[in-house]
Parts: sequence; C-alpha cells; structure tokens
Amino acid sequence: MIKDTDVFNINFYKKEQFSGSYHRMRYRIAKKEEEDKKNLQVTIWPGPYNYATTAEELKQRAEFAFSNEGLKEAVAYLNQTYEAEYR
Repeated sequence: MIKDTDVFNINFYKKEQFSGSYHRMRYRIAKKEEEDKKNLQVTIWPGPYNYATTAEELKQRAEFAFSNEGLKEAVAYLNQTYEAEYR
C-alpha cells in the first residue's frame, strides 16, 4: 500500500514531478496547468518500463485538486487502482 508519507509534500510539485512504483504498477504525479487552473495529474502504467518509453494507450490518467487534500485523494486513487488492476 502506498502511504501519504511515500510521496512528497504538495510544495514539491510546484516545480518538480515525482515518479514511483508499487510492485508492477508505475506512477507519476505532476502539476498540470491550464490557463489559470492548477491540478495534480496522476498517470499510471504497467511496468517494467518508464514513463517515456511506455505507449500512451497503456497509460491512464486522473486529476485532483492542487492541494494537500488533492494529494491524499491521489494516493487513495493509486491504491484503488493497484487493488483493482495490478494485484
């Protein structure tokens, strides 16, 4: 199970993205900006390959509010996806 402490504080995502893995599931958390709106975008794909070399059709994405609460929701989404598709 991915814990809130396994990902960085929301301030990290203002300038950087984070890539991680949990068993066979790979994921990336990054800031997505459109016009005046900021969100956290979570991308999940099957391992063993990295984000850049994985085909787009194998990636799934979800967006959350750019906040600490949104980050907690993103972690919950990662765990739900792992349980449903990768376990």
